Amino acid sequence: MKVSKDENLTEFLLEVKEKMAQIVNSNDPDISSINAYIFKHPGKLIRSKIIQIFGSHLGIRKIKMLELATASELIHLSTLIHDDIIDEADLRRGNETIIKKWGLKQALLYGDYLYTKTFSTLNSLDNQKIAKRLIDCAEELIEGEFIQIKYHQQDVPSLSNYMEIVDKKTGALFKGMLECIGLELNFNVKKLLKLGELGREFGFAFQLNDDLADFQEERITGKESFKDLSEGKYTFPIISSIKNMPELEQKNLFSAINSKNYDVVNKKLAEFEGFKSTRQARDSSVQKCIEYSKDLIGLDDSEFVTEYLTTLLKA
Repeated sequence: MKVSKDENLTEFLLEVKEKMAQIVNSNDPDISSINAYIFKHPGKLIRSKIIQIFGSHLGIRKIKMLELATASELIHLSTLIHDDIIDEADLRRGNETIIKKWGLKQALLYGDYLYTKTFSTLNSLDNQKIAKRLIDCAEELIEGEFIQIKYHQQDVPSLSNYMEIVDKKTGALFKGMLECIGLELNFNVKKLLKLGELGREFGFAFQLNDDLADFQEERITGKESFKDLSEGKYTFPIISSIKNMPELEQKNLFSAINSKNYDVVNKKLAEFEGFKSTRQARDSSVQKCIEYSKDLIGLDDSEFVTEYLTTLLKA
């Protein structure tokens, strides 16, 4: 019986979750308790999905895809724990954050624990070029957090400054993990750079989609509504709207934000095309991802790739 692509992907994601759980396993009761809570709500494993679809098309052995996916997800998970600490967030994926449920000290230690487990795993990889590339990704993610904090302490960042944050905080890991696929296959420098550009566009598309979700109802997106805005983070819809606003309208917008009158905020962003420009930028990145996937990597199942990427990047 022929196994469908969806069945292959489902099986792969289950194996990634199992491998992650094995790596972070601990005899310490507190760590074990947090582990159980974390893996009860593992998220969408989007990075693993991307690795599986591109890795399988390009002919990487499954064991190598599992290693790369597991390491990438653990790096991502570590950054989420530290993000929630910095933001003092109460909810993540609709559930209480580690800092909310266990407190600051335990959350900080658990985030560090995940990093040490991740780096220990990377150190054991046969291909140390891949290990080094993923460690570089972790460094970029931390640099991106520093940049975001810097701009957060100032006024509204420019679009170029905001995209710099996105490039490091979101794009770096997508870029790095796709380059790792190329490293495993001994791609030349030119092809590695193209894979990196694909990953960069993945990062932009995901982040802009996430920015839009912040202004929608939680029942639709699964994300806490206005979370970024309540934390004082000005994302693409806000920044692009301000560019089109006269000074009085900007004052009205910030007044609505400060008073948490989000209905007014949404109306202003629609009126001054913040949502429209964000969707256009996201769709442009999605299209680039599709084009890179077909042209640069040579995936032959173009209809499946187009449908898959469009659904994944606009979820």
